[in-house]
Amino acid sequence: MPIDALALPMLVVTAIGLFGYALYLRQVGLPHARAGWALIAFIVLAAALAGWFAPASPGFVGFGLYLVLIIAPLSLQTQLHRAIGAGDEERARRLAWVLARIHPTRAVREELAALPTTLALRAGDEVSPAELDRVSQGHPLVRRVFDLVLLHNRRDVDAVRAAFADPEERAGLFAQGLGSIYVQSVACTDPDGDALAEALARALAGDPTFHQPERSARLIIQAHALAGDVARTVALTEGLAMYLARGDRELCIALAEWCAGRPDAARRTLARALEQHGDHRIARSTLASLDAMIVRRPPRPSTSHTPALTHRLAALRRSAPALRAVSTFLGRHAVRPRLTWAWMAVLVGFYAIFATAGDPYDPDHAYAWGALFTGDFGPSEAWRLGTLTLLHVGVLHLTLNVLMLWRFGTFVEVLYGRARLAAIYVLSAVLSGLAVVFLRDPASPLLLIGASGAIMALGGAVIAALLLRRDLRTTPIGRAELVALVILFGLQVVFDSVTPEVSGTAHAAGIAAGLLLGALFLPRRDRAFSDMLEQTG
Repeated sequence: MPIDALALPMLVVTAIGLFGYALYLRQVGLPHARAGWALIAFIVLAAALAGWFAPASPGFVGFGLYLVLIIAPLSLQTQLHRAIGAGDEERARRLAWVLARIHPTRAVREELAALPTTLALRAGDEVSPAELDRVSQGHPLVRRVFDLVLLHNRRDVDAVRAAFADPEERAGLFAQGLGSIYVQSVACTDPDGDALAEALARALAGDPTFHQPERSARLIIQAHALAGDVARTVALTEGLAMYLARGDRELCIALAEWCAGRPDAARRTLARALEQHGDHRIARSTLASLDAMIVRRPPRPSTSHTPALTHRLAALRRSAPALRAVSTFLGRHAVRPRLTWAWMAVLVGFYAIFATAGDPYDPDHAYAWGALFTGDFGPSEAWRLGTLTLLHVGVLHLTLNVLMLWRFGTFVEVLYGRARLAAIYVLSAVLSGLAVVFLRDPASPLLLIGASGAIMALGGAVIAALLLRRDLRTTPIGRAELVALVILFGLQVVFDSVTPEVSGTAHAAGIAAGLLLGALFLPRRDRAFSDMLEQTG
């Protein structure tokens, strides 16, 4: 079987995994999402079976479908959120147009249809009642949500708080994700710490969207700002900056200063922020609206720090380091994973040179460039344990490894650091290569080529971190990632068993080495960030 045909068993295994994921979504009450992913699973399986019976370049066709139908929707959705946060509305609209046509989940497509209206509301534009009726699709509660968002963006906190006065209506609005708006309206109209603590408790209990890392991180920052804790608000905006859009940091600091009874300082912060972010329509609107509220409302005493509020804020702070650590799973990085990106570029560049110099499918050419032949390995050939990771057999092999390096390497680099990432990668490459040499039947030697052993080790390091770090393991995103990785590696075992061209021993040894090295090198917690939060204030 040619190396490009490796996409066929990969697609079959992927389809099985997607069917399982669709059943899981049904169990958790997301039938629309279930239907979309089940359809994608069926298309992937059909593409794989068609390629089996019509084997003209099946790998490239099948893998192209895999990228378009699975990888692209997830990647584009992350880019869309980044574009909105950066204020690039034109790019956001282009991405939304593409996503609305390829995303398998109906709920996401409906959300994208309302994006222009949502952007207009956030930017403070006038939106006609007819347009609000259209995007709310005749649902009175959804229309009520748009009205409240409009009031919030104008900082009409008295009207917003009045809308939450009825307990039954408040529960419905919480279910629509308006918990943070409620908390802010209470704090801005009442400086009593007990009132803020009660509002936080109600919002956390009633708003299911706070289970999302982005929403949870923003609530932690907002709660400290509304409590008037300026020092910890500054520390949190720095530590959780990856969850903030442009202008949000200054907005939160100004809100903290106002709630601390320092309106002049808040207005100075807003003035500096407007100079810095005046070209960003959404940031300009939100900053100006807060400034107008401070001018409009009478001077406010600082929020009282009652025992109930102090306890609530301490509980929120404890989850902040975990949110910082799992941010990379969402495409939000505490630091830019430059080493991972650089190594991806090295692999692509080296393959271009390797393929230009000869046939990448020719074993003799690969051996001359550093591939490892298990039949004649000895101390003098040890250098091949490193060079084999630079070589790949075809574009498909390279693409799969680069994608997995991006998937695992970003997390390891952000959590472990660049030096430990390099150590795990290099040591695992050596250990996985030696495992193949010594465990392979001497009567059946093979030519070992590719970086998959070292890359699988990075995945093993991710699992080690999720298992050993309680702050990661107990978060919803951490648990979901752990389950996903276990399923992924289980599917990898199936894939290796049905594909003789793939070295299952190298993959298994890489995962084992990654688990061991990941446990040894794992930072036990984000000490600097945790200590800063506790010492500040």
